Amino acid sequence: MRHQVITISPLLKRLQLLLSAVLLGLLPSALAAQDATEEADAQAFLVTPLSFVKQFDLDYGQIIPGNTAGTVVMDSTGAVTTTGGVIQVDGTQSPALFWGFGTFLQTVLINSDSNTYVLTRDGGTETMLMDQVLIGSQPPIIINTNPRRFRIVNPDGYFSFTIAGRLQVGANQEPGIYTGEFTIQLEYE
Repeated sequence: MRHQVITISPLLKRLQLLLSAVLLGLLPSALAAQDATEEADAQAFLVTPLSFVKQFDLDYGQIIPGNTAGTVVMDSTGAVTTTGGVIQVDGTQSPALFWGFGTFLQTVLINSDSNTYVLTRDGGTETMLMDQVLIGSQPPIIINTNPRRFRIVNPDGYFSFTIAGRLQVGANQEPGIYTGEFTIQLEYE
C-alpha cells in the first residue's frame, strides 16, 4: 500500500472580488494596433505509477459581493451557481484537476484533511469559508476525512478527478484576492 499527499497552495490563486465600480471602468483608450511580443509557457505532466499530480488549482473566478451574504457553488465540471447577493462576473472559474496512475480495476481511496477551509485575503485578515468539498466522480460526491473508495476503470490505469466546493461570501465582503490550501490524499490498494 502506498500513500502520497499533495498540498495545494494557493487554493484560489486568482479568486478576486470586484466592486461594481470596477466593472464600469473605462477600457484603455490605447487599444490601437501596435507591435508587441508575448511569451507563452509549455508544460508536461509526468505521472509515475502509484502517484498523482495536480494540474490546475481551484479557481472561483471573479465575483462581486452583495449587501447580503451568499455563496458561490462550483460543481465538479466547473459550472457555478450563486446565492444571496453574490454575482459572478466572468467565466474563468475551474475546479482543481488531478491526474493519477495505477492499474486497471485497482482500488483507490481518496480523502481530504478536512471539509471546511479558511481562505484569507492577501494583505489582510478578512476570511471566507470553503466547505462541501466535492470530488468529480460519477455521480459527484462530497469528500471528507473518511476515505472514498474508487476503482480505476481505464485499461491503461490513468485517471483524473476534480475537486470543487462551496464558497461562503459575507455581506459586503472586503474586495481582494483570497487564498487558502487543502490536502488531498490517495491510497492505492
